Amino acid sequence: MEDRYEIRKKIGQGGLGSVYLANDLRMNREVAIKRIGLAPDDPALQEESTKQLLKEAGALASLQHPHIVTIYDVGADEDGPFVVMELITGKTLDELIEIAPLTWPDFREFAMQTQEALIAAQELNLIHSDIKPGNLMLTWLPSGKFQIKIVDFGLATLAASQSVEELQHLEAVYGSIFFMAPEQFERVPLDARTDIYAMACVYYQALTGTYPFRGETGDEVMTAHLHHQVIPIQDLRAGIPMWVCDWIMWQLNRLPQDRPESSREALQVFLQNDKNPKPTMSRGPVAPRTTPIPRARLAGTAATQRIPSASPAAVTLKMTAPQALQPPEGSKPSVHSSSHTLPQSVPTVEIDARPSTATPTKRKPQSVPTVEMSARTKTAKLKTAASEQAPPVAIHPPKKSKIGRMILIGGAFISILGVLGVLLFNRIQERKLSERYANLLVEATNGSTEIPMSLAELDRYLADSTNADTDEKKNAFLSLLKVAKPNDGSNFDSHIVKFAMQTVELLPEDRQLFIQRVVAHRVDATSAALLIDFARSTKDKLSAEAAFEVVRNVAGDEHFPSILAVISFHPNPKLRTSAESIAQEILKNSKTKSALQSQLTKVIGETTDKKILDVLRRLEKSIN
Repeated sequence: MEDRYEIRKKIGQGGLGSVYLANDLRMNREVAIKRIGLAPDDPALQEESTKQLLKEAGALASLQHPHIVTIYDVGADEDGPFVVMELITGKTLDELIEIAPLTWPDFREFAMQTQEALIAAQELNLIHSDIKPGNLMLTWLPSGKFQIKIVDFGLATLAASQSVEELQHLEAVYGSIFFMAPEQFERVPLDARTDIYAMACVYYQALTGTYPFRGETGDEVMTAHLHHQVIPIQDLRAGIPMWVCDWIMWQLNRLPQDRPESSREALQVFLQNDKNPKPTMSRGPVAPRTTPIPRARLAGTAATQRIPSASPAAVTLKMTAPQALQPPEGSKPSVHSSSHTLPQSVPTVEIDARPSTATPTKRKPQSVPTVEMSARTKTAKLKTAASEQAPPVAIHPPKKSKIGRMILIGGAFISILGVLGVLLFNRIQERKLSERYANLLVEATNGSTEIPMSLAELDRYLADSTNADTDEKKNAFLSLLKVAKPNDGSNFDSHIVKFAMQTVELLPEDRQLFIQRVVAHRVDATSAALLIDFARSTKDKLSAEAAFEVVRNVAGDEHFPSILAVISFHPNPKLRTSAESIAQEILKNSKTKSALQSQLTKVIGETTDKKILDVLRRLEKSIN
């Protein structure tokens, strides 16, 4: 490697190995080099695995596609096998959807690009087997259009796979378990439909901000996959064409034979339905679903056995508002519009949402029916054409009298006076509101302990607090939000806590300060669950730790399972320590210690990590 590639620095670490930035001395270009970690400890097995990897990875170099990262070279040295690939500068999908779900126009483009990539791979009988948001890179072209690049295509099958026991804790390593098809847990041969399932899991998360199959442990996630415990997208996300929701659920079917046979078929159905200019849109969270979710199938197939759906309570998941993908800061404005010109309307291809274990039925997209013109219609069209060729007849308006003109002029004058009056009234009202807005800020800085206002006024202060450009303004907003009191019956406490947890415009240091200065004075046992969920999911360590310090004062028995989950799975040691302290306080003050002890005993029985077991044992002793 040293003769051709000059390693500069390590730029990433993934489930397959480490990634390095390097310079290709022969071609004079920057490349990415990934070293593949092979599991076997036996030198003979490792040598054989390396030979197989080099042979298979060499074949991957033939996969040239604009939406798949290109492999330039493969090799092996004293440190093991490596793969040389094109260097991509951009962001992974998980980084982007952590901020907010995709808008429908962005998802439309995203889905078509990824389907094109899967089609190209399937033409060469290549399987990725580890599709997840972390393996989907988004880069921006000079025009401002984003471009998808799938990385590690085919490499996951070359490295040694994990056992089922290792997969039980895989989500803590790099998240693959949330996107793995059921057949991967069952250790049966894989095919293109495995990638179709995984990509559908990605689509689901990109639109809803949550995994389709969830659980507190690896075992629970696998069970959700194997029993198809999933909430339909339309129950979580509003404003998405219903056919898109069903299209994704079709690809999420439990059995491979119930999914599209290929990505070519899936894309064909997508494009045909996309021609409908007025599709039915999803309504988002509605009444809890109590009926089973049927398996997804194309219209015309036989009815199938149904499998129970996920818990209806899960429908109450909170979701950040979708945001359009934008080129990196400093880029030229995009020449692409977020809107899409729709082709001529055609009938919609219907897809139901049905998971099942029944015998599959081969499906083909419905063809677009042709429209036959009757003789009567033809005659009518001929008459219309003849009438269009007749010479036009001039139409003159009636003459107006002087009195009529004076009435019109007077009416116009009165209308102008009315408009001016409305504008003047609005200007006066705006001035009064601006004065009140400024006065309330002054009251807050002067030490007022209670400032009544409406929810609309609160929203204005919350929005402006994110744009405060000086410490003085920032402190004034925080002081006011701390003592704001509703005068219209609104629940300010819950509203403010949600703002702190879900507003993407807040910088990490500002969010931490907001939690410490405002949320700490407004949180109660009801909103504590929001803070715990935020701390468990965010990558903002400072804000997560600040949230947990606030939770300490209001956490109760109902929060004990979530606190145990942080102790068992969270990667931040400081947060785990804080969670242990909170759990101790909950146990100390609890009036239902026997119920908490049962929950703790169950978690201890599922835990194999010695350090975590030590923490849980300490909690167990504190009960006695």
